[in-house]
Amino acid sequence: MKDQFDLLLMGGSVVTGECIRRTDVGVRGETIVAVEPNLPRENAREVIDVTGKYVFPGIIDVHVHPVYLDTVGDCSRIAAYGGTTTLLYYAYARTGDNLVQKVGEMLEDGLANSVLDFGLHGGMFEASKQLQDVPQVFEMGVRTFKFFMPYIKQGWTTDDYHLAKAMDMLAGLGGMAMVHAENGGAIDYMEDKYLTGPDASAKYFNTTRPAAMEEEAVFRAIRMAEVMECPLYIAHNTTARAMRHIREAQEAGLPVYAETCPQYLTLTKDILKERGALAKIGPPIRTAADRAGLWDALAEGVIQVVGTDHAPKRKDVNGDFLEQPFGAPQIETLLPLVYDGGVNAGKISVVRLVQVLCENPARIFGLYPKKGTIAAGSDADLVVFDSTRAFTIRAENQHSNAGYTLYEGRSVLGWPEATFQRGRRVLWQGEIVAKPGGAQFLPTLEE
Repeated sequence: MKDQFDLLLMGGSVVTGECIRRTDVGVRGETIVAVEPNLPRENAREVIDVTGKYVFPGIIDVHVHPVYLDTVGDCSRIAAYGGTTTLLYYAYARTGDNLVQKVGEMLEDGLANSVLDFGLHGGMFEASKQLQDVPQVFEMGVRTFKFFMPYIKQGWTTDDYHLAKAMDMLAGLGGMAMVHAENGGAIDYMEDKYLTGPDASAKYFNTTRPAAMEEEAVFRAIRMAEVMECPLYIAHNTTARAMRHIREAQEAGLPVYAETCPQYLTLTKDILKERGALAKIGPPIRTAADRAGLWDALAEGVIQVVGTDHAPKRKDVNGDFLEQPFGAPQIETLLPLVYDGGVNAGKISVVRLVQVLCENPARIFGLYPKKGTIAAGSDADLVVFDSTRAFTIRAENQHSNAGYTLYEGRSVLGWPEATFQRGRRVLWQGEIVAKPGGAQFLPTLEE
């Protein structure tokens, strides 16, 4: 049959969440139609020999904030340089905002400007007033909603009453609650104690946001979700001591999912001494023991997802530390850092890598098997990954508008060579060749 395939990737080591095998991948239109060895190249319009390379499903980053120095369009382009093909953006409704309006604006922005397929989470800074918008937003295809347990001073927190109300509402609708789990009141007190006055210093930052207060909030969120029978997603876990509560909940059969981020897997709190406010993120980067515990939890399956929490913001490293915003650029280095820090270091297998960066995000947010795997019928979202390519991460070779990276000078072994989304080239020969306007919106948790 002539032109049986529009694209044929030949000879690669194809990795899914189940296994790794040497095989070819045949694509017709936007869809994978064959994953078999020795597919006939004479029947393909385009043949790419990827012998010696890994072929991963497109990487899915479920934790992206396109509302700071990088826009929706910027985030999609920057992520694509690192091998990501699907993004879940947070549509934040700040104090006084209408959630329906903000979700609609980001949906429109994404369709016009994203070069990658995307979905949305609702993010509520004023849940007491914004919960009324949830049913309408749910009908727009947005069914996962984030709530802040800290940040009382800033007025962003969702108190226990409204968090329980939100979980009850989402359980009835078939949605999922997401939490930033830290004890806000205790943190605010310790900030007042340690980070104000003439002796304020970045060295006290971790003191004000201790692991115990993250553990306490994780436990509290799990117990409320249990009572309300609501699925719970705990974002950006940083501490080993919270893992026991998450593990216990999962062993009891509760739908509790945990995420961590590359910064918590690859850095320690020493980065604050080196970079000051540039490394101010919430929750904070913790100890080497916490880092090791997170890798163990990731390998064990207690943590199912690695997302970036990409939040690049302008900071004054010489200014008042307390006044500097939280966040750092992360989106471009997700795959290389987890591969180098995990697979190369023997902490996780390459199959586990695909589980936490592709398959699990797709399953948890209802995108599987359209996304997250390499199988006949799935979208042709593919990453050709060169495990032998050494790369040194520097601000000058990164593409975020932040102008800095917490990984300055860090060398990794393994870098994405090419990516495809629904059969079309995205990353090719070191450049992003996809154009805005071709992205698809992905409703989450579809039945």
